[in-house]
Amino acid sequence: MKKLYIFYILLSSIGLIFIIRLFYIQIYTEKYILNAFNTSIKQEIIIPERGSIFDRNNNLLVFNKSIYELIVIPMLIDEHFNIIEFCNLLGIEKDTFYKNLEKAKAYSKYLPSVFLPFISKEKFATIQEKLYKYKGFDWTKRSLRDYKVESSANILGYIGEVTQKDIKKESNYYQMGDFIGWAGVEKSYEKILRGKKGVKYWIRDRNGCIIGSYNNKKNNVKAISGNDIYLTIDWKLQDYAEKLMYQKKGGIVAINPKNGEILSLVSSPINNPNLFVGIHRSEEFIKLIKNTIDFPLLDRPTQARYPPASPFKLLTELAGLQMGVVDKNTTFVCYNGFRYGKKRIHCHSGIHGLPIGVETAVAVSCNNYFAQVYKRLIEKYPKNLTKGVNEWNEIIKSFGFGNYLYNDLATGEKGVIPSGDYYNKKYGYTKWNALTIISNSIGQGEINVTPIQLANMVCAIANKGFFYTPHIVKSINHQPISNPNYTIAKHTKVKSKYFNLIISGMEKVFIIGTGKSFRSSDIRMAGKTGTSQNFLKVNQRRVPLPDHSIFILFAPVEDPKIAISVIIENGGFGSRWAGPIASLLAEKYIRNKVQRKSLEKRIMTSGLQKVYDSIAKMKGIYSTTNNAKNYIDKKK
Repeated sequence: MKKLYIFYILLSSIGLIFIIRLFYIQIYTEKYILNAFNTSIKQEIIIPERGSIFDRNNNLLVFNKSIYELIVIPMLIDEHFNIIEFCNLLGIEKDTFYKNLEKAKAYSKYLPSVFLPFISKEKFATIQEKLYKYKGFDWTKRSLRDYKVESSANILGYIGEVTQKDIKKESNYYQMGDFIGWAGVEKSYEKILRGKKGVKYWIRDRNGCIIGSYNNKKNNVKAISGNDIYLTIDWKLQDYAEKLMYQKKGGIVAINPKNGEILSLVSSPINNPNLFVGIHRSEEFIKLIKNTIDFPLLDRPTQARYPPASPFKLLTELAGLQMGVVDKNTTFVCYNGFRYGKKRIHCHSGIHGLPIGVETAVAVSCNNYFAQVYKRLIEKYPKNLTKGVNEWNEIIKSFGFGNYLYNDLATGEKGVIPSGDYYNKKYGYTKWNALTIISNSIGQGEINVTPIQLANMVCAIANKGFFYTPHIVKSINHQPISNPNYTIAKHTKVKSKYFNLIISGMEKVFIIGTGKSFRSSDIRMAGKTGTSQNFLKVNQRRVPLPDHSIFILFAPVEDPKIAISVIIENGGFGSRWAGPIASLLAEKYIRNKVQRKSLEKRIMTSGLQKVYDSIAKMKGIYSTTNNAKNYIDKKK
């Protein structure tokens, strides 16, 4: 019995060895043969077509065009290689040849990498017929991005050559010479857009000419094209918004409050994404980096932080209502601002006189009213001011401030909403009070926000207490996005019953307040002007600069379809530039036309270039802006 058992074990072992040997012959021998014939077999990596990008109305924004690239395997270059003849064929200098070859060697002597990119179809035709003479060199075909639009690089982004960091991160996909999304949608949706690489094997004769497919194409792997992406952006609205930003710096964000879809996202100065395509892309990129006056690569809607100014007063009141320190009947008498000690926060519109409530305070932007509310909420716990500030902080953050919105955009900043602990650290536990930080009440002080955070706040107000995370992609290959981060509402810490007072006051902005001059005759709008103080540090001194012009809006009041924030850098009062821009944009979206042609013409044909030129000449500005390159490199 024991002998029989040993026999079965021996028989099974022999069978197992036989199976393993068959597996080895089937799988590994074929790979060995493939490698052995590497000198006579051309491996062609097939770069997939990158997915196209459309707007919400199926307008094509980004597609592909074919170009050729010369690739090199350094170890295969013949020692008798005729460099001069080769350079003449390509139309390059010897220095360029050595520079590109050293770059390829640094990547790998044994693996193929791009030697010369962006070869046109016409030039390639003259190169291809003579390429067989130069061992170690070959060619490949790839697609290059072609942008049908000449703006909105902050949205669409652009692609650039992979870095060593990119290759290390995904060595199973990227190799030297590949391209990857560097900004915008191209970056945030890289894996969706790029597709999957394929490979073809060709048999070559001893002269390097292809004579057929290897192994009847059995080893070939088909490339899979990238997915098409459909944005939430309305391109006609985007184009209109960009025209309104003529000779102005700043940002515009427009969102559908019903679902968080971003309808327009403008960063000005406006960049053409085609500048980042082709053989001169590096030169253009460096020019933009070196522009430390305009900061054109800064995506202002998501990266630039500003004091929110008067629009923030809306949250001061909502926090006061939620914390129970004021109610709908609360009034304060205003004598041209809020006095504390020898200081005063003035009201831009002068003395408001008789006791005024929140609706009028919003309409006329009464600084005194909101300073009084803020003082009450900070002093809700008289013996523990830290607790009052922290309770206020939590309410404000529930609107999306002081943190990333966790959207699908490639860039973003948290902004600053100070806490009680922050002030304890800054001043000392018992060395500050409500008056120390009273400027927070009107959106100044330590508070900093981004334009997209402001627009998100407007959505929350329009919805009376909730918002959807702003997002830029509507569907992928016509399949609507299903990420719960974008489809499930986020609720603020303010009860819905408190919002009607604020909305009523915002509507009165256009009736009796700071928005009368650009009111629409047939669309009910709710808005708020803002004038944000702005300073520049020169030689350790704070030098005042022209204020930023700010406006927020949603419309129509009865059925909100669009929420907007506009910030015009150094534009002065919110009613001068930002307000008209926001109201025109809302009218254009809701009516698909604009009736106020004279206002439209003024905004589209006049700007602030003289103001920007004068700021640029101020002493010390260059020394304060030399961090631009490091800042932008960090964001890539």
